[in-house]
Amino acid sequence: MEGSFTIEELEYGINVRFKAGIEVTPELLIDAVDQEVAQYPSKDRYSLWDFRGSYPSPNFGYDAMLRVIEHIEANYADKWSVKTGILVDETILFGLSRMFQTLVDGYSADIGVFKDESEARHWVSQKK
Repeated sequence: MEGSFTIEELEYGINVRFKAGIEVTPELLIDAVDQEVAQYPSKDRYSLWDFRGSYPSPNFGYDAMLRVIEHIEANYADKWSVKTGILVDETILFGLSRMFQTLVDGYSADIGVFKDESEARHWVSQKK
């Protein structure tokens, strides 16, 4: 999955950007989560996950999203980022992102879903 996404620290927080045209699978998301936490292990992460230009795999639905959440919970329950913005441009990815937001309601992280990059960056940069 190398080359499918980049992770870098920017002025507002950590930016996880998926390559345009890449198919997003649960395995790819799990790999990205693992790499983000490995590079930035602090619990106080403010992240923006940029999915613009990518698309979900055909089998990416509720059960697949639960697998991703279960992986995060089992491995990083104490290392969830404080705020994570999800930036999308596709309605399917927007729907999946809103499902993720709903499924993690009650966890310590705030999740925001955006279609506008400046709004997403601004929201992520507002420290708790």
